[in-house]
Amino acid sequence: MLRRLDLRGAWRSLDTGFWPDDLPLGCRTIVYGHNGSGKSTLAELLLSLAESDCVTSVVWEDENKRRSSIEAGGVCPSVSMAVFTRKWVETNLSAFLDGASASAIVTLGKEAIDAKAEEGRLAQEIDKLRDDAKEADMQQKAAADEIDQLAHDLQDRIVSELKEFDYNYFTKNRFSVPRVKDDLRKYKGGFPDNNSHAEALKRLGEGTPLPLPEVVSPPTDAANRLTRLPELLAETPTRVAIQALESNPSAQAWVEQGLQLHEGLDHCLFCSGRIDNARREQLARHFDESWLQIRNKSKTLLATVTSEKETLIAWHAALPSATSLASELQPAYKAAVTQAKTDIDNRVAALVAVEKVLDDKMADPGITPDAPDWSTLDSPLSVTVLAQTVTEHNNQVRRHAQITAERKQTVLDHLVGAQSEVFRELEEHLRELAEKSETARNAADLADRRLDQVRQAQFTTTAMADTLTRDLARVYGKNHLRVAVTPDGKSYACRRGGKPGTDLSDGERTTLSLLYFLRKLEDEQVPGDHAQRIVVIDDPSSSLDREAVFATHQWLIDTLKGFGQYIILTHDFSLLRLFIKSYKNAWGKSMSKISKGDTNEICFPKVSFLEMYAVAVDGERRSRIGKLPRVLLNNTSEYAYLFSMVMAGIADTDNYERLFLLPNAARRVLEVFASYKAPHRTDFLQQLEVLVETHQGEPYRDVYDFCNRFSHGEGSESIDVLDARTVYGQIRRCMEFMRAVDREHFERMCTATGTDPSTLP
Repeated sequence: MLRRLDLRGAWRSLDTGFWPDDLPLGCRTIVYGHNGSGKSTLAELLLSLAESDCVTSVVWEDENKRRSSIEAGGVCPSVSMAVFTRKWVETNLSAFLDGASASAIVTLGKEAIDAKAEEGRLAQEIDKLRDDAKEADMQQKAAADEIDQLAHDLQDRIVSELKEFDYNYFTKNRFSVPRVKDDLRKYKGGFPDNNSHAEALKRLGEGTPLPLPEVVSPPTDAANRLTRLPELLAETPTRVAIQALESNPSAQAWVEQGLQLHEGLDHCLFCSGRIDNARREQLARHFDESWLQIRNKSKTLLATVTSEKETLIAWHAALPSATSLASELQPAYKAAVTQAKTDIDNRVAALVAVEKVLDDKMADPGITPDAPDWSTLDSPLSVTVLAQTVTEHNNQVRRHAQITAERKQTVLDHLVGAQSEVFRELEEHLRELAEKSETARNAADLADRRLDQVRQAQFTTTAMADTLTRDLARVYGKNHLRVAVTPDGKSYACRRGGKPGTDLSDGERTTLSLLYFLRKLEDEQVPGDHAQRIVVIDDPSSSLDREAVFATHQWLIDTLKGFGQYIILTHDFSLLRLFIKSYKNAWGKSMSKISKGDTNEICFPKVSFLEMYAVAVDGERRSRIGKLPRVLLNNTSEYAYLFSMVMAGIADTDNYERLFLLPNAARRVLEVFASYKAPHRTDFLQQLEVLVETHQGEPYRDVYDFCNRFSHGEGSESIDVLDARTVYGQIRRCMEFMRAVDREHFERMCTATGTDPSTLP
C-alpha cells in the first residue's frame, strides 16, 4: 500500500517536500482540492508508476514506512495499482467514446478462441519463472548476508586490533560497515603480509621510545704516546746522565770509560788529580737527577695509559642497553656492542701489559725490560654501527607519530587488502545473482503482460456490454445510453436510442469511462487478490449533475470496498460531503485510535481526508498536501468554506498560503450569494448586475468588472497562475459589496465560520 510519496526534484507543480510526513494516506482516502491545486498532476504521476514508466525520480513510502527509491522510468513497488485519470481515458477509451467512428478497444477472433488454453500454459510458465526468481532472490540474499558478515567481521578486527592505539579514531562509528565495504571495494594492488602485520602490531605495543645520547668515538691518544715506549724502557740513569755530553762526543766516550776505570780510586789515572768526596758527591747528584728523570717520564706515560684504559672501560659501560633501542634496531646494536667489548678487552689487555712494564721501570729506572706487544692499539676502533643505530633510534623518536601512523596503516592495509579480492568476488557473484533474479522477474512480467492480453481477448462480450448498460441506467436513472458489441464482434460501441451515441457530454463521457474502468478492474486477474491492489480515481464526478454525483458516490463505495486501498481525488464539494457522511463512523473510530496513541493507526489510518492546494514559491505555483480544514468537515456547504478562506486571505495577505485560490473563491462566494439574493435572474453576471444597481451611483461597479474579468468557472488543472496580491483590493471589495448588500447575512456567515467581521473595517 501507499502511505505517501515524495519527489527527488521538481516536476510540474510538485516538488520535494510537498507531502508532509505526518499526513499519511489511509486504506480509504479522499483528497479534496480546487482546480489548479495539482490533483491531476499527482494522479498522472501515480498513473506513470502504475504503467511501470515513472515520469520522474520519486520515493515511495509504504504502509510500514519502508521507503523505496524509484528512478525516472522505474517500476512501481506495489503488487498492482490502477489509476483512472483524464489521460487514462484518452489513452484507453478515446476512440470508444467517439460513438459511430469508434475503433476496436479489445479484439476478438482466433486469439479469443485460443485464449483459455493459452491462459493455462502461461499461468504455469509464470509460476515457474516466479519460482526461479524466488530462488535467485534467496541466493542473492544469502550472498548479500555473506558480504555483510565479511564486512562486520573486518570491522570487528579493525576495532579490536587498533582501537587500543587510538581510542577515538578506530571506532565502529568511524569504520562503519558501509565505509568498510567501500574500502574493500576500492583496495587495489598488493598488501602487507602476515609477518609485516604481526611486526607492526608488535612495534605499536612497545610504547613511546626515549631519546638516547649519541655514541662518540673512544680515546686513542695512548697509541701515539707509546711510540717512544721502547726508547724509554732502554734508558738507564747512566745513559741519561751521559746524554748531557752529547755536544762533545769525545768527552762523552772518555767519561763513560773513565767511570768504569776509576771505580774505587782516589786519584785520576790520567791527570793524577785527587778525586775527593766533594767531587764524588757532585757526580752522584748528576746521576741521581737522571734517575728521577727516567722515573718521571715513566710515571707520566703510565698515567696516560691508565687514563685511557679507564676511559675505554667507562666508555663501554656507558653504552645504552640494547633494550632501550627500538626493537628492530636491537639485533644489529647487540652485535656491535659485543664486537666493541672484544675490541675494548684487547686494548685494555695491551694497556695493562704496558702498565706492568712502566710500573717496573718506575720501581727501578736502571732496568731495561722489553716493550710488550701493543700493536692492537694502532688499529682503529670502529663505532659506526653503534653510532648509526643510536642515530636511527633517535630519528624514530623524532618521527614517532609518523612511524606510528605508518604502522597503523600497515595493520589496516593488511586487514583490508587480505579480504578485498574475496569481497570483490562476492560482490560480483551478488551482481550475477541480481541479474539472474531480474532476468527471471522480467521474463515473468512479460509473460504476465501476455497473460493480460490473453485475458483481455475474452473481455469484449455481450454480457459485459449489458453490464455496462445497466450501470449507466443505475447512475442516470434512465436508459438513454447503452453499450453494445459491434456487428463484427470486435469492439464496443455506445448508442443513444437506436443510433450511434455521438456527441457525448462531458458528464456522460466521464461516467461511461469510469464505469468501464471499474468493471474492467473487476474482470481483470492480476497477481494477488483485490486486497493487495491500489485504485486511484481522479475527479470521478466531473460535469455530473447532483443526482448523478449521488449515484456515482454510492457506486464507488460498493465497487471499491473489496480493494486493499483506494484514493479518490475530487474538486466536487458535494461528493466530498457524501464521502464524509459515508465514512463518519469509520473515520471516528480511526481518530479515536489515533488519539489513544495506536501506532499502526497513526502510521496508516483506515480513513483519511486530505486537502490539496496551491501556494506561491518564488513566484511559481507549487502544490501542497495538508489536513482537510475543520470548516470543510463541519459545514454542509462549500459556500461557508469559501467564505472563510476569502476572509482569511484578506486578514493575512502577506503569508496566506492559498493566495492562488482567492480570485476564484471570491467569485464562487458571490455566485452563491447572488443566486440567493437575485433568484429571478438565471445568469450570474445578470444577478450581480441587479445587486450592483441597487446602490445609487453604482459604487460597486468595480466588483462586477472584477468578476467578469476573473470568470474562470471550473477550468482545468492547467489554469494560468494568478497573482492574488495584485487583485487583493478587488477581493476585499467583493466582501465589502456583500456586506453592503446584506450586512445581517454577512455577519451571520462570520459567526458560522468563526471569522472576525472587523476584518473589514
